[in-house]
Amino acid sequence: MAQQYVFQTVESNIYLYAGHFQRNFPSWHYPREQHQLFELIAVTQGSVTMFMGPRRLVIRAGEAIIITPETPHESFNFSGDRLQFFCFHFNVGDLELKTQIIKNLGNVVAPRTSAVSRAAHQLTRAMVSLEDKPGQNQTRKFQVEIIFLKFMMALSQAQPVMTTAQEYSEREVILAQKLASGLFDDEWARRTFRTVCANLNVSTTYGHRIFKRIYGVTPSEYANERQFSRAKVLLEIGENSIEAIAMQMKFSSQASFSKQFKKWSGMTPSAYRRTQRREHHSADYLG
Repeated sequence: MAQQYVFQTVESNIYLYAGHFQRNFPSWHYPREQHQLFELIAVTQGSVTMFMGPRRLVIRAGEAIIITPETPHESFNFSGDRLQFFCFHFNVGDLELKTQIIKNLGNVVAPRTSAVSRAAHQLTRAMVSLEDKPGQNQTRKFQVEIIFLKFMMALSQAQPVMTTAQEYSEREVILAQKLASGLFDDEWARRTFRTVCANLNVSTTYGHRIFKRIYGVTPSEYANERQFSRAKVLLEIGENSIEAIAMQMKFSSQASFSKQFKKWSGMTPSAYRRTQRREHHSADYLG
């Protein structure tokens, strides 16, 4: 009797490392890194701005990105909102699929409606569901592999994602990042943009133009948003007094801080704190 093969030999080699949820403060920053694995980021709340050399990408809630091995990337939360995303690193032994991901899907923001983003967020929900279920280590390992293989199957069938990233010279990106980091010292004392430009030996006009081009806002708008975001965080969490927060943020007095905060939000710091405590029994910035 002739043999009938239902399937040919299957050899699978996948590697998953450190899948985790991350919740971050406004003005969060993760320094430049690169590694030998793929990295999936699926944003569930807020948005993350990512620089890859001369390219700036913004990944918003519902979107996703697959960062390819050895790609330098640096991440920021410029939005002023809470940022939450699911992230994990992986590799695959199938060279054909690996090449397909790098060529067609890597280092590009996948829109909410794309197969890549849908699969990424399905994977995220499945991982959340798995965390809520008890199970032995070996069983859980197989469940994670099954979830991941479903994600890989979706990637193998996905159409190429077209890039909409804005490209700049790497010199301009680096200068803009130095200008942004120079606006505050380590203790949140704000510097004038003129001083920052002088320290970097560039004219204020040129620095302003480069800053607005890269970040999409003026240095003043950026600095105000960072201060406002920081103030909201300090008011929402912890038990520090408003006077202590004003000192921590390097305002000359509590009255000066309260006046500025009311300009930002339309309410006093104490009123904002009461509102947030009514809405949230406890802050959830950190997981």
